[in-house]
This record gives sequence, structure tokens and C-alpha cells, in this order.
Amino acid sequence: MTVYVVGNVTEDLVFTMPHLPRDGETLIAESRLADIGGKGLNQALLLARAGCDVQLLAAVGADEAGARASAVLSREIPGATLRVAEIPTDQSIIYVSHAGENHILSTSFAADTVSPEDAATTLAEIRADDTLIVQGNLPQDTTRAALAAARTAGAWTVANPSPIRWSWDALWPLVDLAVVNRPELEGLTGQKDTARAVAVLHRAGTGGVLLTLGSAGALLYDADGELATPAVRVDTVDTAGAGDTFAATFVAARLRGIRAVAALRAAAAAAALTVSRRGTHSAFPSREEMSRCLGSAGPIA
Repeated sequence: MTVYVVGNVTEDLVFTMPHLPRDGETLIAESRLADIGGKGLNQALLLARAGCDVQLLAAVGADEAGARASAVLSREIPGATLRVAEIPTDQSIIYVSHAGENHILSTSFAADTVSPEDAATTLAEIRADDTLIVQGNLPQDTTRAALAAARTAGAWTVANPSPIRWSWDALWPLVDLAVVNRPELEGLTGQKDTARAVAVLHRAGTGGVLLTLGSAGALLYDADGELATPAVRVDTVDTAGAGDTFAATFVAARLRGIRAVAALRAAAAAAALTVSRRGTHSAFPSREEMSRCLGSAGPIA
């Protein structure tokens, strides 16, 4: 049982400041941290730390950041396939306030070199008991090719459409579980009301919707109805990567056979660890911490 992640890798530059910049305001950063991230790498790494067999397809540049990403992945995900593009590794600039809230600006020049053919090659042996996870960083045709290959094989498909770069309308029938936050849900559906927005995605063909709500917890809407979990209360330092942690932990828990309500609890516990630390991949739960989060989730189905 393999989890395939078709996504991106970035070099993350994290700047801490008293508050997020206002329009026209210039601030002096209190600290700077260089880290490795990207939603594809983040989710693949977390799934690997949760004990999943992971295959990652992503692109990096032939530069120092790409070499650091390769070193991280060689230690944690032996099944990673990094295409080396003739452009720099993508980069994210992350502003973090004292309250832990963040603004993120990313490039996708390297990610855009991942082609539908690359996705098809990576997924050539995907089977019905496997899982595919995609995000919004790659081109639409590459994302569609990945989802179509997984759907043809009968695999479970999970889409975390952030960042929203293009319309997902034609792709929802290929998605078994959509993982979104509230602004993304509204942007994708044009609906402010949560129930109506979720109904839009269901009518479009998505099987389930996992709505992450930050400090308010999360909601899961699927064939069994609606489930909720509160967030775990911690002193928030940096919320970057919290959504990736929640999504990956939930998927890993479900693949272990842990029932949905317990999987939500495990995901909340893992996300709480991430937001209590500074950085992106350096803030993620370790293998031991992920094991504890999953082990304390509760009974399996």
C-alpha cells in the first residue's frame, strides 16, 4: 500500500515580525530562518514519518536549495523522485507575526516543469489499494493526468488545492477527499455559508470534504454525515505547515484503519506540535511524535 504524492519543493525563507505588514508598511524582521518546504515535500515527509510507504514526484533546481532538499528526502523518503530543472528551486517567502499568523508568497517555476508525462510515469504502477495526494502547485494538466491515472486504477484520491491557481471544476469528479481551509472553500465555490459550499463540492463530484479551521479545529463532511474536532490548545508560534500536518496525519490515520473521528483527533494533535515551533519542515512532528499522535487517537474502525 503506497501513498503517491505529486507536488512541489520549495526553499522557505521565514521572517518573524511584530505583526503582518499593512498596506504600504515596511517592517524590520526580528529573525530569519531558511528551511526546506513546499506542500508536496511537506505532506510526503509527514506521511513517511507516520509510517507510510511514500513515493514523491517533484522538481528542484540544480542549486544549493535543491541539494538540501535532496539530502532531506534521501534520509526520509527513499522513494522520492526529484526532477532537476534548468531553473532555480522554487522559493516561498513566509511572514510570521507574534501571534503566529502568516502570509506566504511562493514561486512555481520549477513545479511547472513537472509534466503530465512525468505524472503518468510515476503512477504507472499505482494500484487500487494505493493513495494519491495532489496539491495546487502544479499545472492543471499535470494534476489532471495524475488524478485520472489514480482514478483508473481505483486508488483513493486526495486533493489539497492550495494554492488555488486555476479552476478545479473539471477535476472534482476525480477527487475522493478535498482538504481545504475556509477561504479556499469560499473561493472554490463562491459560497460564504459552509454547508452550501460543501454541497457545491459534493454536487461537483467530490466524495468528501475536510475543512480545516485553525484554532477552531476541523470539520469532516462525508457519506456518514458531519464530524467535528476541536484544535489542541498550545502557545502558537508559527502556523506555517499546520494544514499540511493536519492533512497528512488524517490520511495516514485513515490508511491505518483508524475511524474518522479518531483520525481527526490525531491530526489535531500533530498540527498542534507544528504550530508550537518555528519553521516549516523543521517544525514537523518527528517519527516518534507522529507515532504517539496516531497511537493515542483511539480505536480503529
